[in-house]
Amino acid sequence: MAVRRNVLKVQTEFLVRLQDLEQFDRANQIAFTSGASHALTKSQMTMLTETIFFNAFREYENFLNELFLLYCMGKKTSSGAKVRSFLRPKDTVHAAALVQSSLSHLDWTSPGNVIARSETYLLNGFPIKDPLTTNLIALQKYKKIRNHIAHGSAESLGEYKKVVKDYYGTMPLTTPPPGEYLMLTDQADSSKYLLLSCFETFRQVSSAMIA
Repeated sequence: MAVRRNVLKVQTEFLVRLQDLEQFDRANQIAFTSGASHALTKSQMTMLTETIFFNAFREYENFLNELFLLYCMGKKTSSGAKVRSFLRPKDTVHAAALVQSSLSHLDWTSPGNVIARSETYLLNGFPIKDPLTTNLIALQKYKKIRNHIAHGSAESLGEYKKVVKDYYGTMPLTTPPPGEYLMLTDQADSSKYLLLSCFETFRQVSSAMIA
């Protein structure tokens, strides 16, 4: 018998995976700052931080994908709010086929694309649109970091440099790799470094989408 999915279960699983990645990062931070002979080097820590961020972003994409399809099937939010879908799919497989249509794939990395998709398939984009709109600047920044880790192209580097410049106010003489950037202190909350702020944004967005 197939396991019935609901939005709360999808979000709970997403949060558990984020917590696992955060715990992995915490263990790496301890190993990096321990001063022991077997401590992680800066280059190792940078690569691990990039890997953790990339995996967190992938989990976020998967969460968005599944949640969106559930709402297209008319599933209610965790509080019982009704979601009005313009589609009438038979199941999530059918929903995915209808949403994808003739596209080769669905992009869940771009908040702008997902907002437009929510406006197309869900009445007033509810409840996907508003959380993405509220966190648009941060999510666009994370996408640029994600793309540079994934592609390392001249184009992705150009977009990533905009993120770095926005942090410093000017371009540093040497562009830090994404993993090093993500370990910088969050200027809006000095108690966190940027990777942790990313986790917090993903949590806030996911909670708002199912409320």
